[in-house]
Amino acid sequence: MLKPVEPFPITVADEQALDRRRFLCAAGAAAVAVLAAEWTGGRRAGTPGRVRLSQADAPKVGEARALVASNGVDALAVRVDADTLVAFERRCPHLGCPVVWSAARQRFECPCHRAVFEARSGRVLDGPASRGLTPLALEVA
Repeated sequence: MLKPVEPFPITVADEQALDRRRFLCAAGAAAVAVLAAEWTGGRRAGTPGRVRLSQADAPKVGEARALVASNGVDALAVRVDADTLVAFERRCPHLGCPVVWSAARQRFECPCHRAVFEARSGRVLDGPASRGLTPLALEVA
């Protein structure tokens, strides 16, 4: 005699269990969403940022000053020499880590993946970044 077979052998509890395939799909989707948000968040629409410094707040030769630009992005202003004061977005174009000023080496460096940027122009000298730092307009009052 045949045993009666369940009409549907998978229970609701089994269906709702998180298996490896579902976990990896959810983790991958979350990673894609975070990267997409990071990529689009780094491209702000509208006017480019401006940095305003008072004469008293301007850094001395070889020093940097962290600021917030008019468009809300973090910025670094650096006095390269007595006549040259530059400002760049502090965000590394590779993955968005905050770059720092290396006074000893006279260059910008990204501590996350060791990208290196030239002081005057922000162009890439070394590392995984494919483009240079974003320059900002600078006003000293």
